Amino acid sequence: MTTLVIIGNGFDMQNGLPTSYCHFYDKYNNQLGEYFVYFPEFFDDQKWSSFEENLGVFDEDNFRENEAWQPSMDDMIESSKYVNGYNDEISQKTDELVGDIKSAFTTWIRSVDTKDSTRFMEFPKGFKFINFNYTSTLQDVYFVSDEDVLHIHGEARRDVIFGHGTGNGSQSSSMVLNDEPWFEEAHQTLASVTDKFHKPVHDILDEHRANLEGYGDVTKIIVIGHSINDIDIPYFECILSAYPNAVWRNWNHKDEENDGISSTHEKLLNIGVHVDKLYSLSSKNLVRAYPIS
Repeated sequence: MTTLVIIGNGFDMQNGLPTSYCHFYDKYNNQLGEYFVYFPEFFDDQKWSSFEENLGVFDEDNFRENEAWQPSMDDMIESSKYVNGYNDEISQKTDELVGDIKSAFTTWIRSVDTKDSTRFMEFPKGFKFINFNYTSTLQDVYFVSDEDVLHIHGEARRDVIFGHGTGNGSQSSSMVLNDEPWFEEAHQTLASVTDKFHKPVHDILDEHRANLEGYGDVTKIIVIGHSINDIDIPYFECILSAYPNAVWRNWNHKDEENDGISSTHEKLLNIGVHVDKLYSLSSKNLVRAYPIS
């Protein structure tokens, strides 16, 4: 019999690590703020709490008007160099935007030091882990073997996979022809920005399906600190389908502003977890459920 543990960012935060998007905002707002004026979802999300999801909408017109000089028809009649120069400038500016955001996010993730973590519980031997975090907290602080941890979205010391789940990641190849064919290259470049920030969940799921479905006789599934956002639901559906008889224990955070316990409980029910097999509790009680010996 196997116990499978699904780890979300709430776990790292409960260990005292600065891994919320608010921490990312505090460190990189001055550096990246000029880029996010072109992602309208950030307007109502001043602390970047939905950072990855916000990258799914890019204001191409605003970017084009502010970041590059667009030649007039007379300019283009005079010389094709103006069109080529415009397309090149758009390409350069979008590469800078995408590169700087990705570099900042990866640098931030890699700056989190698990030595600053405070262990508050103890996992029994034999547990298997699906870790949605990039950190190695489980290995460094809880002494879990690497072979027992699946980093579904990569890890800080290797590759980091992040992004939004809007569309299918093929925006640039499916765009409708516009009334400015001479700028088609620039339009495709602009449309590709959201593609470059797309998280390929279904490809990741296909890559790791054998692992997710291969844990044997799973009798209990423990979820700790996971918000169960829409983009991650396919993973949960896969796990539920593979282990339909397992009981679920959902540990999450609740405060005056956010009731993570109730919201994630409802999400798991909507996914298909049977009400009689699901119990949701405050993550504050993990210290009593799994005390350090």
